[in-house]
Amino acid sequence: MILPCRIHRARNRANSLALALVLVTCLFAPVREAMSQDAVAAASEAAGLGWLPAVPIRFTAGVDMGYDDHVNGGTGSASSSGRSSLFTRENLVLTYARPGERTIVSLIGVGRFEQFLDLGTDDKNGNVTLSITHNHSTRLSFYASVYAAYETEPDFKSDVGPENVRADHFDTIDIFSVTYQWLPRVSTVTSYTFERVKYADASIGMTSDRVDNTFGETVQFRLTSRTNLVGDYRYLISDYDTAPNDSNTHYLLAGIDHHLTEHLIVHARGGPSLRSLKNDGDSTSPYFEGSLEYIMSNHSLNWTTSYGFEAPTEANASVRKTLRTGLVLTYNLTSRLSSTTAVYFHHDENQSSASSGTGSAGSQDTLDLSLGLGYTINTRLALHANYSYTSQSSLGGTPGYTRNSYSAGLTYTY
Repeated sequence: MILPCRIHRARNRANSLALALVLVTCLFAPVREAMSQDAVAAASEAAGLGWLPAVPIRFTAGVDMGYDDHVNGGTGSASSSGRSSLFTRENLVLTYARPGERTIVSLIGVGRFEQFLDLGTDDKNGNVTLSITHNHSTRLSFYASVYAAYETEPDFKSDVGPENVRADHFDTIDIFSVTYQWLPRVSTVTSYTFERVKYADASIGMTSDRVDNTFGETVQFRLTSRTNLVGDYRYLISDYDTAPNDSNTHYLLAGIDHHLTEHLIVHARGGPSLRSLKNDGDSTSPYFEGSLEYIMSNHSLNWTTSYGFEAPTEANASVRKTLRTGLVLTYNLTSRLSSTTAVYFHHDENQSSASSGTGSAGSQDTLDLSLGLGYTINTRLALHANYSYTSQSSLGGTPGYTRNSYSAGLTYTY
């Protein structure tokens, strides 16, 4: 399965490239809240791993100063109320990685404290990701991942909630999967994904607060040493706290995982999907997700694309179909100078309830771009400069907006 489609993700091993990209993103963009050692210990003991050793743990602290020309509104405010402001930002990143033959553990905890000096507001955000892979035998392995975040900034990488406001919200995605090798060429992955979205502002939560439960079964056939054929069935149950958008969705997909070269990997899935709204009939849509991963010694590229049903974020929409694509490029220009580029774009087609007879509820385009440049002074100290641009078109009575943010700072690792 493909990682960027958050409600459909299923992974069966830790991904070192993804770990590195998350760390870079944490330092160059808005980030979230750290997990305590007690919480990590409880999770590991529940998995039968005992107390995690104290090594290898790394802390990275960073300080930024910058300018934002459109801090778009307060909680629940329309995007047109955005104001400019100077800001300061403090970041703290904790990383832990324990490789092993049978059990692999990785942890990333991030805290961000941001002060908008001209507005007199403070943001305290953070996230934590804990993943555990346990190889019980040569045939049987278990995977668990717990992600939890509390943040104010909108999320342009997924369909958590509306993107035209800054609003405090909580999001958690928890994945559990079992992989079994039935035959030398045939294996299955059985997975369960839980997601919870909760906004502090009830006016936003009326359309976005929900619980998603996804059950998946994947059959993999090893065609060659470089190619796997994949059959995938997923069943998604969405329960909203308030909005009348409860639904069940079936996905029947086929795809391929192929190593074009030693450094280039392609993943693709596609097929029909059927969404049954509890109070409003059925909708069908083709579904596709794919990714391209390219990794070299001094640069890497990750490109993801998907099309299909997503959670609606507009009050008058019951169905949303989204084309979503994102690209992350890292490049080491010299031994000390590195660059990071991330671009995310999505096009939404919103549909109102069939019972209302109004059909389309409008379309919307969103673009989020970030550029980062880093310079390593020594093994512990580094400088960086960053720029981000966001643009969202209008939808109905909600106006569009553009936003630019500039910042520079330093990080220290110990």
